[in-house]
Amino acid sequence: MKCITSPTLDDIQIVSYVEGEADDGVVAHIKECLFCSERANRWTLLQNRLRKQLYRVACPTPVELGDYHLGLLPPPQVLVIAQHVRECPLCRREVADLQNFLDDLAPEVSLLGAARVLIARLINGNTGESAPSFAALRGEAKGPIILEADGVVITLDVQAEVNGQASILGQLAADDQDEWTGAKVELQQADSPHLTASLDDLGAFRFEEVRPGAIQITIRSLYGIHVQIPSIDVAD
Repeated sequence: MKCITSPTLDDIQIVSYVEGEADDGVVAHIKECLFCSERANRWTLLQNRLRKQLYRVACPTPVELGDYHLGLLPPPQVLVIAQHVRECPLCRREVADLQNFLDDLAPEVSLLGAARVLIARLINGNTGESAPSFAALRGEAKGPIILEADGVVITLDVQAEVNGQASILGQLAADDQDEWTGAKVELQQADSPHLTASLDDLGAFRFEEVRPGAIQITIRSLYGIHVQIPSIDVAD
């Protein structure tokens, strides 16, 4: 396959098209030229791959944010993270989510002492580039949703049911897998009773008859480690 004109568009013109900054002539050319359209697609894939690798690369880890919010860090590190949180809306929202989670757990935390709370971050799935919440679309081949929190990997697969509701199949994997056996999994949804399940010895759990709308899942180990999964929108 070759370009329909000579000389072909150079890399700068292709990148300007991918960035939405190309002039009308370049745009018109790429719409007509399969060769240059394929080059633009390759640049788009490369850009998305780099963006994914660099996404929140400068942000503190969920463990660091949790320890910062609980006052467990040394003063020099507190100053660095506090400055970052002031400037980063994503981390501010993550700290706010953590506080809301702790408020809900207040009676339990008072009994357990300082529970270790981890906020899971999306590493693969159908999501926007900056949103902490994401849509689990049913009826499309989007693949599972994969999240990570301090080495704990959670996979969620949303499957449609015939009644318009959904089933959520979950799997937790960790180096200390045995410590998560029997962990309590809670699914919260507005205007509905909380659903609960337990991790089996393989780290699997399942929820059925989940209505469309926003849900939040929390996994609580028997050793005082709680993993909070960001809000998921189970679509119609």
